[in-house]
Amino acid sequence: MNLKILYILIFSVYSYSIAQPTQTPFKIGEKLEYKIHYGPIDAGIAELNVGSINNQYQFIAKGRSTGIFKLFFKVDDFYQSQVNPITLKPNYFFRDINEGGYEKIEKVFFNYEKNQAESTRDTISLHDNTQDILSIFYYLRAQNHKQMEVDSVIALQVYLDDKFMCSNLRYLGKDSIKTKFGVLSSTKWAPELAVGRIFKDPEDLVLWISDDSNKIPLSLEAKIRVGSIKMDLVNFEGLKEPLGFISKKK
Repeated sequence: MNLKILYILIFSVYSYSIAQPTQTPFKIGEKLEYKIHYGPIDAGIAELNVGSINNQYQFIAKGRSTGIFKLFFKVDDFYQSQVNPITLKPNYFFRDINEGGYEKIEKVFFNYEKNQAESTRDTISLHDNTQDILSIFYYLRAQNHKQMEVDSVIALQVYLDDKFMCSNLRYLGKDSIKTKFGVLSSTKWAPELAVGRIFKDPEDLVLWISDDSNKIPLSLEAKIRVGSIKMDLVNFEGLKEPLGFISKKK
Protein backbone atom coordinates (compact mmCIF):
# COMPACT_ATOMS: atom_id res chain seq x y z
CA MET A 1 0.00 0.00 0.00
CA ASN A 2 1.50 3.33 -1.11
CA LEU A 3 0.50 6.03 1.37
CA LYS A 4 1.48 8.67 -1.17
CA ILE A 5 -1.60 7.62 -3.12
CA LEU A 6 -3.78 8.24 -0.08
CA TYR A 7 -2.23 11.66 0.49
CA ILE A 8 -2.89 12.62 -3.13
CA LEU A 9 -6.50 11.48 -2.86
CA ILE A 10 -7.09 13.36 0.39
CA PHE A 11 -5.43 16.59 -0.67
CA SER A 12 -6.96 16.66 -4.14
CA VAL A 13 -10.49 16.94 -2.85
CA TYR A 14 -10.25 20.60 -1.96
CA SER A 15 -9.41 22.10 -5.35
CA TYR A 16 -12.09 24.67 -6.10
CA SER A 17 -10.93 28.27 -6.08
CA ILE A 18 -7.52 29.89 -6.54
CA ALA A 19 -8.42 33.12 -4.80
CA GLN A 20 -6.17 34.27 -1.97
CA PRO A 21 -7.43 32.87 1.34
CA THR A 22 -9.25 35.38 3.55
CA GLN A 23 -9.20 33.22 6.67
CA THR A 24 -7.80 29.88 7.72
CA PRO A 25 -10.05 27.13 9.08
CA PHE A 26 -7.17 25.65 11.09
CA LYS A 27 -4.80 26.81 13.79
CA ILE A 28 -1.42 25.87 15.23
CA GLY A 29 -1.84 22.73 17.31
CA GLU A 30 -4.40 21.02 15.07
CA LYS A 31 -3.80 17.26 14.87
CA LEU A 32 -5.73 14.70 12.83
CA GLU A 33 -5.18 10.95 13.01
CA TYR A 34 -6.58 8.32 10.64
CA LYS A 35 -6.67 4.53 10.73
CA ILE A 36 -6.20 2.79 7.38
CA HIS A 37 -7.67 -0.62 6.60
CA TYR A 38 -6.82 -2.96 3.73
CA GLY A 39 -9.95 -5.08 3.56
CA PRO A 40 -10.48 -6.44 7.09
CA ILE A 41 -6.84 -5.84 8.07
CA ASP A 42 -5.61 -2.84 10.06
CA ALA A 43 -2.94 -1.60 7.68
CA GLY A 44 -1.65 1.74 8.88
CA ILE A 45 -1.92 5.10 10.58
CA ALA A 46 -1.74 8.56 8.97
CA GLU A 47 -1.31 11.84 10.87
CA LEU A 48 -1.61 15.51 9.90
CA ASN A 49 -0.23 18.24 12.17
CA VAL A 50 -0.12 22.05 12.10
CA GLY A 51 2.85 23.79 13.73
CA SER A 52 5.03 26.84 13.19
CA ILE A 53 8.65 27.56 12.30
CA ASN A 54 10.42 30.85 11.48
CA ASN A 55 7.12 32.78 11.43
CA GLN A 56 5.67 30.32 8.93
CA TYR A 57 3.14 27.52 9.17
CA GLN A 58 4.79 24.13 9.34
CA PHE A 59 2.56 21.33 8.07
CA ILE A 60 3.64 17.75 8.78
CA ALA A 61 2.13 14.50 7.50
CA LYS A 62 3.27 11.08 8.67
CA GLY A 63 2.20 7.63 7.58
CA ARG A 64 3.27 4.18 8.73
CA SER A 65 2.13 0.60 8.33
CA THR A 66 1.04 -1.28 11.44
CA GLY A 67 0.28 -4.77 12.74
CA ILE A 68 0.44 -7.80 10.50
CA PHE A 69 0.41 -5.62 7.37
CA LYS A 70 3.80 -4.22 8.42
CA LEU A 71 5.30 -7.71 8.13
CA PHE A 72 4.43 -7.83 4.42
CA PHE A 73 4.80 -4.19 3.41
CA LYS A 74 6.62 -1.71 5.62
CA VAL A 75 5.71 1.95 5.20
CA ASP A 76 7.36 4.84 7.02
CA ASP A 77 6.62 8.22 5.35
CA PHE A 78 7.32 11.79 6.46
CA TYR A 79 6.17 14.96 4.64
CA GLN A 80 6.86 18.57 5.65
CA SER A 81 5.80 21.87 4.11
CA GLN A 82 6.74 25.37 5.30
CA VAL A 83 4.16 27.91 4.18
CA ASN A 84 3.64 31.68 4.08
CA PRO A 85 0.98 32.41 6.75
CA ILE A 86 -0.73 35.07 4.61
CA THR A 87 -0.85 33.58 1.10
CA LEU A 88 -0.53 29.92 2.18
CA LYS A 89 1.98 29.38 -0.63
CA PRO A 90 4.80 26.91 0.13
CA ASN A 91 8.38 28.08 0.54
CA TYR A 92 9.93 24.69 1.28
CA PHE A 93 8.84 21.07 0.88
CA PHE A 94 10.55 17.94 2.24
CA ARG A 95 9.69 14.26 2.20
CA ASP A 96 11.46 11.15 3.40
CA ILE A 97 9.65 7.95 2.43
CA ASN A 98 10.21 4.23 2.79
CA GLU A 99 7.53 2.12 1.10
CA GLY A 100 8.15 -1.60 0.79
CA GLY A 101 11.90 -1.06 0.46
CA TYR A 102 11.56 1.88 -1.94
CA GLU A 103 13.26 4.87 -0.32
CA LYS A 104 13.34 8.48 -1.41
CA ILE A 105 14.35 11.83 0.08
CA GLU A 106 13.22 15.02 -1.66
CA LYS A 107 13.87 18.68 -0.85
CA VAL A 108 12.25 21.50 -2.82
CA PHE A 109 12.72 25.27 -2.47
CA PHE A 110 10.10 27.47 -4.13
CA ASN A 111 11.90 30.52 -5.50
CA TYR A 112 9.20 33.06 -6.39
CA GLU A 113 11.70 35.72 -7.46
CA LYS A 114 12.97 33.42 -10.22
CA ASN A 115 9.58 31.71 -10.61
CA GLN A 116 11.05 28.24 -10.25
CA ALA A 117 11.00 25.18 -8.01
CA GLU A 118 14.51 24.07 -7.11
CA SER A 119 14.73 20.43 -5.99
CA THR A 120 17.56 18.03 -5.27
CA ARG A 121 17.28 16.70 -8.83
CA ASP A 122 15.86 19.38 -11.10
CA THR A 123 14.63 22.95 -11.52
CA ILE A 124 11.29 23.64 -13.21
CA SER A 125 9.10 26.68 -13.78
CA LEU A 126 6.30 27.36 -11.34
CA HIS A 127 2.65 27.36 -12.34
CA ASP A 128 0.19 29.96 -11.12
CA ASN A 129 -0.78 29.42 -7.51
CA THR A 130 1.82 26.70 -6.94
CA GLN A 131 1.12 24.21 -4.17
CA ASP A 132 2.91 21.06 -3.09
CA ILE A 133 1.15 17.82 -2.22
CA LEU A 134 0.86 18.78 1.46
CA SER A 135 0.35 22.56 1.37
CA ILE A 136 -2.59 22.23 -1.04
CA PHE A 137 -4.57 20.40 1.63
CA TYR A 138 -4.44 23.41 3.93
CA TYR A 139 -4.60 26.08 1.24
CA LEU A 140 -7.80 24.73 -0.25
CA ARG A 141 -9.43 24.18 3.12
CA ALA A 142 -9.41 27.98 3.27
CA GLN A 143 -11.40 28.28 0.03
CA ASN A 144 -15.18 28.56 -0.27
CA HIS A 145 -16.86 25.70 -2.15
CA LYS A 146 -20.40 26.23 -0.82
CA GLN A 147 -21.64 27.44 -4.21
CA MET A 148 -20.70 24.23 -6.03
CA GLU A 149 -23.50 22.29 -7.72
CA VAL A 150 -23.85 18.51 -7.62
CA ASP A 151 -21.81 16.78 -10.38
CA SER A 152 -19.63 19.85 -10.88
CA VAL A 153 -16.17 18.86 -12.09
CA ILE A 154 -13.14 20.89 -11.08
CA ALA A 155 -9.44 20.74 -11.93
CA LEU A 156 -6.37 20.17 -9.79
CA GLN A 157 -2.63 20.48 -10.23
CA VAL A 158 -0.03 19.75 -7.54
CA TYR A 159 3.77 19.78 -7.54
CA LEU A 160 5.43 16.42 -6.81
CA ASP A 161 8.45 14.57 -8.21
CA ASP A 162 9.65 17.56 -10.27
CA LYS A 163 6.40 17.91 -12.18
CA PHE A 164 2.81 19.07 -11.83
CA MET A 165 0.15 16.36 -11.49
CA CYS A 166 -3.22 17.13 -13.04
CA SER A 167 -6.57 15.54 -12.21
CA ASN A 168 -10.31 16.26 -11.92
CA LEU A 169 -12.71 16.09 -9.01
CA ARG A 170 -16.47 15.53 -8.94
CA TYR A 171 -18.69 16.97 -6.23
CA LEU A 172 -21.39 14.43 -5.29
CA GLY A 173 -23.39 16.60 -2.88
CA LYS A 174 -24.16 16.67 0.82
CA ASP A 175 -24.35 13.57 3.01
CA SER A 176 -24.20 12.42 6.60
CA ILE A 177 -21.69 9.91 7.87
CA LYS A 178 -21.41 7.79 10.99
CA THR A 179 -18.06 8.04 12.76
CA LYS A 180 -16.69 6.83 16.09
CA PHE A 181 -17.56 10.28 17.45
CA GLY A 182 -21.15 10.38 16.21
CA VAL A 183 -23.04 11.28 13.03
CA LEU A 184 -21.58 14.24 11.16
CA SER A 185 -22.74 16.49 8.32
CA SER A 186 -20.47 16.02 5.35
CA THR A 187 -19.88 16.68 1.69
CA LYS A 188 -19.10 13.79 -0.67
CA TRP A 189 -16.46 13.79 -3.42
CA ALA A 190 -15.04 11.48 -6.10
CA PRO A 191 -11.54 12.28 -7.38
CA GLU A 192 -10.80 11.13 -10.92
CA LEU A 193 -8.30 8.28 -10.74
CA ALA A 194 -5.77 6.91 -13.19
CA VAL A 195 -7.00 3.51 -14.38
CA GLY A 196 -4.26 0.92 -14.49
CA ARG A 197 -2.20 -1.04 -12.01
CA ILE A 198 -4.16 0.09 -8.92
CA PHE A 199 -7.66 1.22 -9.96
CA LYS A 200 -10.09 -0.40 -12.40
CA ASP A 201 -12.53 2.52 -12.66
CA PRO A 202 -11.77 6.29 -12.69
CA GLU A 203 -14.32 6.86 -9.89
CA ASP A 204 -13.45 3.95 -7.60
CA LEU A 205 -12.91 6.25 -4.64
CA VAL A 206 -15.27 8.30 -2.47
CA LEU A 207 -14.23 10.80 0.20
CA TRP A 208 -16.35 12.42 2.90
CA ILE A 209 -15.41 15.89 4.22
CA SER A 210 -16.90 17.59 7.27
CA ASP A 211 -19.55 20.09 6.15
CA ASP A 212 -18.51 22.78 8.60
CA SER A 213 -15.89 25.50 8.85
CA ASN A 214 -13.11 22.96 9.55
CA LYS A 215 -13.50 20.98 6.29
CA ILE A 216 -11.49 17.98 7.46
CA PRO A 217 -11.53 14.50 5.86
CA LEU A 218 -13.76 12.11 7.83
CA SER A 219 -13.66 8.90 5.80
CA LEU A 220 -12.40 7.44 2.54
CA GLU A 221 -13.38 4.29 0.67
CA ALA A 222 -11.51 3.02 -2.37
CA LYS A 223 -11.90 -0.07 -4.54
CA ILE A 224 -8.62 -1.30 -5.95
CA ARG A 225 -7.75 -4.18 -8.25
CA VAL A 226 -6.92 -6.40 -5.30
CA GLY A 227 -9.23 -5.68 -2.36
CA SER A 228 -10.30 -2.35 -0.93
CA ILE A 229 -8.94 0.47 1.22
CA LYS A 230 -10.83 2.35 3.92
CA MET A 231 -9.61 5.23 6.01
CA ASP A 232 -11.38 6.75 9.02
CA LEU A 233 -10.74 9.66 11.35
CA VAL A 234 -9.97 8.17 14.77
CA ASN A 235 -8.58 11.11 16.75
CA PHE A 236 -8.49 14.88 16.49
CA GLU A 237 -7.46 17.82 18.64
CA GLY A 238 -6.87 21.52 18.32
CA LEU A 239 -9.63 22.18 15.78
CA LYS A 240 -10.38 25.86 15.25
CA GLU A 241 -14.15 25.29 15.43
CA PRO A 242 -16.36 22.46 16.77
CA LEU A 243 -17.25 19.67 14.35
CA GLY A 244 -20.71 19.81 12.74
CA PHE A 245 -22.43 16.94 14.55
CA ILE A 246 -25.93 15.85 13.66
CA SER A 247 -25.88 13.60 16.71
CA LYS A 248 -22.95 13.14 19.04
CA LYS A 249 -21.98 9.75 20.45
CA LYS A 250 -22.46 9.60 24.21
